[in-house]
Amino acid sequence: MNIRFENYNDNYLNEIVQLWNNNASKDGIFKEWTKESITKKMLNSPLFEKDGFKLMFDDDKLIGMGDAVCNDARWGYINFIVIDKPYQRKGLGKMMLDVLEDYCKQKGEKKIRLYFGSPFNFEWYIPAEDVKDDFKRHIHPGAPAIEQNSPYYFLLVNNGYTIEGAIDAFHANITNYELPEKVLLSKARNEKDGYTIEIYDEAKHHGFSELFSALNNPGWYQAVKNNLAKEKPEPMLVVQKEGRILGWTGPMHTDETGRAYFAGIGVHPEVQGRGLGKQLFSELAYYSKKNKATYMSLFTGADNLARNIYLYTGLKIVKAFFIMGKELK
Repeated sequence: MNIRFENYNDNYLNEIVQLWNNNASKDGIFKEWTKESITKKMLNSPLFEKDGFKLMFDDDKLIGMGDAVCNDARWGYINFIVIDKPYQRKGLGKMMLDVLEDYCKQKGEKKIRLYFGSPFNFEWYIPAEDVKDDFKRHIHPGAPAIEQNSPYYFLLVNNGYTIEGAIDAFHANITNYELPEKVLLSKARNEKDGYTIEIYDEAKHHGFSELFSALNNPGWYQAVKNNLAKEKPEPMLVVQKEGRILGWTGPMHTDETGRAYFAGIGVHPEVQGRGLGKQLFSELAYYSKKNKATYMSLFTGADNLARNIYLYTGLKIVKAFFIMGKELK
């Protein structure tokens, strides 16, 4: 082999798309690329670093590629490494990893992380047992980290990367979803005590600021404010008692793929333990089905207690991922 590297060049875009589709998609979990999709997703992004997109050739044949973004004040990101199948297990993955690490060192980075905070996060197919038709495959908009026990995972762990967190991906087909009997019983008990779940109405409900302050989650509060600033805000579900907001989930809409969008869920500490979180998420699934969603997918930390809400509602864990990192020396 006569291995050489070049930085990204538009002239190789067809070969780049083919390399991804034949390996990261055909033999991996990721959705296929088109020239248009990767140009929109990455190449036209202001965060894209042309010098960080490395192409590997055997003479004139493109056999591998890897991408890094290393302009973050905290750490650099490696977004992917793809080696063509006939060239795998020959040490070329490590060679590409070394090249990307050296690039990040030259940019002044002290650490590399691989997780959902990356500026480029690629769609992947959910391995759901209840989705048999390839033309109706369920897609999650971004992989949260490194797929557990994948070849990429073993490449990283064998070259000094350590696990910094575990993430589980959840999925449910909600085409025929109905509120379970246990949720209906919980709903009746809570309504008897004055707690109801309703679509947010500015004229009736108040207390978002107090709720998110109690939950110490300014990110969710910002999502609410961004939604309400729209000309036509999307509906949000709230737990309320006498108009006071004590829980929230939303904003709610259905993606073009049929996926029910999910931003977060929270219940005020004052009323936790009443089953309101489980009821709220179940109501979200039911509302989403009525809004023409066909499935739900999300990911959360393996130690996040919210997983109990998702499992209670009927979601299943379909894939495990690891956040990984390495200090650069």
